[in-house]
Amino acid sequence: MASGVSRPRLAVLLPMGHRDAELRHNFLQGFRLGQASVEACGEPFPQVAWHGTNSGDAPDPQLMPSTELKLLVAPPSADLRAFAAFADEREITVLLPYQRGQSLDTLRGLEGRERLWPLVPSRQEDLKAMVAAAMEAGWGRAMVVEAPSALESTSSKAFVELFKAAGGIVESYEAQPVQRVDPSNNGRLQRFKDDMAWSWVPTVVVADAPNGPLSRELRAEQQQGRFGGGAPQAPNWIWLTEAEDLQDAPAVPWQQLGLQHPARGAAWAEFQQDFQQSTGKAPSLLAGAGFDAARLLALADAAPLPLSADGGIDAMGWLDPDQKEVVPICQAFDQRRRGERLRLKAVASDSRFRAGLAPSGQAMAGLIE
Repeated sequence: MASGVSRPRLAVLLPMGHRDAELRHNFLQGFRLGQASVEACGEPFPQVAWHGTNSGDAPDPQLMPSTELKLLVAPPSADLRAFAAFADEREITVLLPYQRGQSLDTLRGLEGRERLWPLVPSRQEDLKAMVAAAMEAGWGRAMVVEAPSALESTSSKAFVELFKAAGGIVESYEAQPVQRVDPSNNGRLQRFKDDMAWSWVPTVVVADAPNGPLSRELRAEQQQGRFGGGAPQAPNWIWLTEAEDLQDAPAVPWQQLGLQHPARGAAWAEFQQDFQQSTGKAPSLLAGAGFDAARLLALADAAPLPLSADGGIDAMGWLDPDQKEVVPICQAFDQRRRGERLRLKAVASDSRFRAGLAPSGQAMAGLIE
């Protein structure tokens, strides 16, 4: 990959915190494959300036002093308010390679959102697939429990809203539909177990990691026939855990349902094959986002950047999310140079990129075998 020293129009911010090594590695593996796909078309990959940042930090103008900068790739889970302000001030466009959670909700009312371009589907797409799978399985009545410190707890409220909208019933003996249970609080844990026993609710939605303390406690209780009605065969469990983390879920006597893969694009299978041949591993969604980001940077740089309605530079104005057909990368370069708008074939989404809106994709959920 080229590193910019002269004043490139393109830049990438990589997370460099001590816990960011895996994130960085996943993104770069996908990015390198994206670069290779550009070069396979006989196209030179453009000069890119690479900068490091700590996760969650606002972009530092001192790192990117070039007035030529027009297109910046933000780190995963970026501070949207900070990047919107930075983009507005510098009049640049920012690609968001991995923005999936609650922060996307802030985009709707965020000044400067027209300069922010999410590249992957929202976590909502995954939850919709999980709700659909639950309803198809006949699991339409449930209690929802979350471990307060678990990452999964950030999805429990959205799951409840989608579940109810689909006709599901959420049981709760408390004011809130989601019951927060700290497993170290014996009284709180016992109360939840009593609620499950009294209600005989057939399904429990668990917002905790499979190896989290709340999950371990409830699993042990149900295996010994002390949790829910009909234990150990019931209740069924629905996990709000990411698909790759569900590999840690042990086999149990009751049925479990969860995400099989996150929302992604129709071209994923081809990308996965190439990625596995290159690395020997299955790709993450972040790797797919890195792949798409590399190709978008190359296409943006392949021809003069379009102008927006107010006469400013619109670095992604050559994209047309409403086109019916997606365009392969080599053909996309031809169309780009002819000044045509296009919908690039992407792997991490449905290719319908828009400013301020996450693209869609196809997630899959079902029973855990």
